[in-house]
Amino acid sequence: MKLNLLVYGLIGALVLGSVFYIARDLLADGPLVGDCATQVKNVTELKIEETGCRSSKVSMSSAEFEVGEIDTTCPAGDYLAVPRDDEKTCYLFRASVGACFVSKDYPNTGQPVLVRGDCKAPGARKSVDVLHDTFDKSRCANKELSLAYSEPARTICMDKL
Repeated sequence: MKLNLLVYGLIGALVLGSVFYIARDLLADGPLVGDCATQVKNVTELKIEETGCRSSKVSMSSAEFEVGEIDTTCPAGDYLAVPRDDEKTCYLFRASVGACFVSKDYPNTGQPVLVRGDCKAPGARKSVDVLHDTFDKSRCANKELSLAYSEPARTICMDKL
């Protein structure tokens, strides 16, 4: 009898936990840490839009960014910080080996921003390695051009083309 109550209690806890997790994602009015995002093309200002990759494999493969943190400041690293109300959404690149990046000026950012771009563009950088679970540019041959993020730990080694 006690074993049956324990089993039913565990099943109930799993069901409630699953419902809470799904409801949290559905009811969220902004991005969540771990969400995928992509740059909105053909606009004059830098605009990033979350694509919710945790529920869509199609979005996961085409996502350019991942939400690393939502806070008043970004963690240590090369995050693209986008103000949102009183907080910042801190994006990190979802780069694969061979992806190219270019520096671009936007009127709504105070400095040039590195975004995915044409490998033939002047000054383009190419991702030559992606190191997961490490926040260490010194592991890259060209650490000055590389990107590193502390949360989640990821280092993208880059070279100029």
